[in-house]
Amino acid sequence: MNIKESAEMKLNGVVVADNRKISAFAALLRGAYKLSGAKKAFGLPEDEITKVIEKQNRHRGVFTPADHKAYYETVTVNGFPCLIVRENPKPSERAILYFFGGGMVIGPDKGDLPVMRKLMRDTGCDVWFPFYPLCMEHCITETYDMVYECYRRMIGIYGGGNVSTCGFSSGGALALGIAVHNNAQSEPLPQPRHIVAVSPGEVPWNDAEKARMQALNEKDVAIDYAFMVTVEKFMCHGQENVPDYMISGSRGDFSGVGDIHFFYSADEVLYGALPDFENACKRADVPYTAFARPKMVHCYCMLPYFKEAREDFAKITDILKK
Repeated sequence: MNIKESAEMKLNGVVVADNRKISAFAALLRGAYKLSGAKKAFGLPEDEITKVIEKQNRHRGVFTPADHKAYYETVTVNGFPCLIVRENPKPSERAILYFFGGGMVIGPDKGDLPVMRKLMRDTGCDVWFPFYPLCMEHCITETYDMVYECYRRMIGIYGGGNVSTCGFSSGGALALGIAVHNNAQSEPLPQPRHIVAVSPGEVPWNDAEKARMQALNEKDVAIDYAFMVTVEKFMCHGQENVPDYMISGSRGDFSGVGDIHFFYSADEVLYGALPDFENACKRADVPYTAFARPKMVHCYCMLPYFKEAREDFAKITDILKK
């Protein structure tokens, strides 16, 4: 970590930033979330939240960059597009499989593109960005089929040990899930070099995890705990026998991963899942780090436009460029 010792403390194995004073932008962003009422949508009943999601997705989805700030290529994987962002026309030596968030139900928008380019330039890696199947119309098993095929192609191009995964929110769950899904295969591929999971989500699967998430609900200005229960029905999409690790990633096997790094706001519901992810890392004997910053909004460090976010995004790129 690049924070001075005086500005951080270690709590139960997690490095927690001393955020007694936060930047004006961070405070404004947190206030804006509160005023927007965005959290209320996540607490709506299934039929009502479906309408909200459908409305949001009208303005989101697949996009093709028109600028010349990087070299772009779109490939089709299992019938879905995957955008590749490169510094040069030829592939780099290493690559990052990068996942957008949105609870597995909300698509990406063009605001993700500057982050992809920054990730590419600051790490020296190519960035692959799959427009994976959303669980409004597909089962999570189809999502995993698509992103795992992306990973397979990347291993074929860059070689084992040269591909890392990174994602935020539900994308963080997929970044972790690639490794777990890989271990569930009869002939697994080489595991990711690094995994960076920013506020990875999962459906809570034990009483302790549920209690931790519920206790954080009042502090979270973006996500309501109720959604972490509701989303399971969307993810299964009417299918039975969905592997439990696709619903709750901390139930899976991370064996063989180079290292795993977790980033959270200390004041978000999903932070309650961290102890279960830590236990999963310990079971698999995988080295891991965990960092949390109080008073931040969900996935703040993937918006590297203000002080705290820039500092923590730099930590992420430092990991991924190694």
